[in-house]
Amino acid sequence: MWLRRVAVIGALVTALLAIGAGPAAAHTVGGVGATNFRTTLEHYDGVPGVELSVVENGSKLEARNSTDTDVVVRGYQDEPYAKIGPGGVFVNENSPAYYLNADRFGVTTVPAGADPRKPPRWRKLSDDQSFRWHDHRTHWMQTTLPPLVSQAPDEFHEISRWTVTLDYRGEALAGTGVLAWVPGPAPWGWFAGVLALLAVPALLLRRGLAFVVGAVVVSDVAHSVGVARLEQSNQVVSLLPQFAVWAIGGLAIWLLVRRHDAGPWAAAVVGVCVAVASGFPDLPVFWRSSAPTVLPLVVDRLSVAVGLGAGLGLVGALALHLVRGRHLRPAVPTPAAALAPDATPAATPDAAPDATPDATPDAAPDAAPDAAIAGAREPATARNEPGEEPREQGAVPREPATGPREPVGAPGEPVGAVSAAGAPGMRARGGRISRRQAVGLAVAGGAGAVAGAGLQAAASPEPPAATPEVGTVPLGSVGRQTVPFHGARQAGIATPTQRQAHARIAAFDLVPGADAAALRSLLQRWTTAAEALAAGRPASDRTDTMTADSGPASLTITVGFGPSLFGRPGFPATARPAALTPLPAFRGETLDPSRSDGDLGVLVAADDAVVVYSALRTLEQLAAGVATPRWQFAGFTRGRGVTTNEGATVRNLMGQLDGTRNPKPDEATFGRQVFAADGWMTNGSYLVVRRIRMLLDDWEKLPVAVQEHVIGRKKDSGAPLSGGVETTAANFGKRGADGQPLIPADSHMRLATAAFNSGAAMLRRGYSYADPLPGGGVEAGLIFLAWQADPRTGFVPVQQNLVAGNDRLSRFIRHETSALFAMPGGVANGEYFGQHLFEELGQ
Repeated sequence: MWLRRVAVIGALVTALLAIGAGPAAAHTVGGVGATNFRTTLEHYDGVPGVELSVVENGSKLEARNSTDTDVVVRGYQDEPYAKIGPGGVFVNENSPAYYLNADRFGVTTVPAGADPRKPPRWRKLSDDQSFRWHDHRTHWMQTTLPPLVSQAPDEFHEISRWTVTLDYRGEALAGTGVLAWVPGPAPWGWFAGVLALLAVPALLLRRGLAFVVGAVVVSDVAHSVGVARLEQSNQVVSLLPQFAVWAIGGLAIWLLVRRHDAGPWAAAVVGVCVAVASGFPDLPVFWRSSAPTVLPLVVDRLSVAVGLGAGLGLVGALALHLVRGRHLRPAVPTPAAALAPDATPAATPDAAPDATPDATPDAAPDAAPDAAIAGAREPATARNEPGEEPREQGAVPREPATGPREPVGAPGEPVGAVSAAGAPGMRARGGRISRRQAVGLAVAGGAGAVAGAGLQAAASPEPPAATPEVGTVPLGSVGRQTVPFHGARQAGIATPTQRQAHARIAAFDLVPGADAAALRSLLQRWTTAAEALAAGRPASDRTDTMTADSGPASLTITVGFGPSLFGRPGFPATARPAALTPLPAFRGETLDPSRSDGDLGVLVAADDAVVVYSALRTLEQLAAGVATPRWQFAGFTRGRGVTTNEGATVRNLMGQLDGTRNPKPDEATFGRQVFAADGWMTNGSYLVVRRIRMLLDDWEKLPVAVQEHVIGRKKDSGAPLSGGVETTAANFGKRGADGQPLIPADSHMRLATAAFNSGAAMLRRGYSYADPLPGGGVEAGLIFLAWQADPRTGFVPVQQNLVAGNDRLSRFIRHETSALFAMPGGVANGEYFGQHLFEELGQ
């Protein structure tokens, strides 16, 4: 009885420990679990004793230095970031990388004093000569899949190439590699294996259950140690919860070998803990191409399959043990005299404890093995030895031990009662479940579980929706509003003057084999559709009624070309305008290549979100076979009619007025600042797109006065800190009582002002975004859209000045995507988007 209590206590302890288990429960190392992203180091200009490697399933890099000279790791701005050598590992507290690398997604705020231009301020981390760190150049930084992967998840994709540099004895050691998407295998074979393993414990219930427990424990040891070995330290500590599970497993094996009735219970405890802690959470290894383990992937998958299938099977074996023990309890036959027609009923065990002194379990051959499994305690002479066949009914029993025997039948049941089938020594068989039936039930139940998991992963077809009726709701003033499509300049740049409330900016790439003729045909289709949609009409023969009740709502569609278009068939690189030169890299940016650039750029904006979505979807469908979507961002701003002053400056998600010093259409310099005047780009404009994530949690912790010094303007009115109202010219020379400039020299306003950037100016018409994250939370920021006549004299010098001046705002934002598009002049009647480019190329 005490052993059963120990097993129950062990079950409770193990269950509690399994909740907080280490690697077997967390199944991640460095924040990475099983994944299809793969980081590979392709080339390293190393020297003996200085090693660089990718570790922890692509989550980190590791540098090892066994020489007598320090090696320095460069940060994201080429500053000294870390130092590894005979004196140990040191990090530079003046390096922004030190703070950014503290979080896998780089959302940590960089302190104001962390200046990469300052001399290093080293802080010792350890005495080791190896160092691991999150390097955001080498792994996927977003919580959503790259658009290319989302469109074709079953195909290989090269996401980006990366370079990390180490300094050693005055020599730069460069490590270069690739971040790729590698599709995983189909999981159905492994699910079938789990299903088969579910039945094994039931099949081996009589003599092989200890072997099954051993297999489950061994598989969990291999799986857990394989995960823990990836960690740099605390491997034993992380495995402590699993040691408890394995100890219970050893106890279960001992109990089963001794045929103790607590054995199946302890085995079930082990099975549940392993299946819950190491089975279900690690199911993704079946369909992912990499996992955080030092084991070969097929071995890791096998360990998960055994832990899940056989582990749950041990629970089923316990259920079978209980059911068979209940329905197959052996009964001791009465002496022959007791079976005579005139015999009186046998006395109950309680009434006559010695009524059947010679009865043994051998009189009930079918019941004997099951009685042994159920833990029935017969004298040793009454048991069949392991491997011995049950004696046939009627065989001469062995000599019983002296002394009275405890009856084997159920309490209160007449000893020697005859079963309903007429066979002595067995209870009624009407409720009996055979092993074959139990295995069938277990397999059927497992099949249901596996099928349910598979069906959950597959998309179930939805019932056909009823055809919507054409709306007849009268349009309001916002819905009726239109913006002329035709004109010398494309709509959506300076018209309408007040930007629309909703926008989507998207990029497309030409499919392989698409030439100039195919693109010209696509642009003609887009032009026809855009003209109709801007006027509130359906595009071509489309019957979509998504926007039937919305109207045009000031819809504009603006189309242009990216630098990568030139060099494709029919578009020689020499035809690319100099102003369309790809933007240079800027210190501190962490760009996502898969959501940057593109052959074609499209901006769709309107005062209704449904109108915007429907229009862009139309363009995507019309592009089939010629161009595929590369990325897409959705943004919003203040809606029309919210204020009485439609031209008032809008606020961004930081609460600041954004766009105060924008060029105005009525200013004499507006045209030459915003629009180009050469070749096929005459009356066109160059659009810079930057998706800028705002670290709002950190920003909102600042007092308003500190926020105002970061920007250089009052938060409530937008007035410069030197005084006045929003439109008052800033006085950058004005100082306060402490002798310091009222507008700090490194404030965002001061560094971005045209006067300090050789007169550089842009028309900014950005949109806010707030995208939900899996598991809760929001990723928010600004979709920065800047129009200019030439980025080389507009955006580029301003951004370079912001970086060089250590813009205070940079500590609260992250530039994550970048693109540049040449948006050509307007479309006259009978023309199409970009027609003048094709004419210049002779297409």
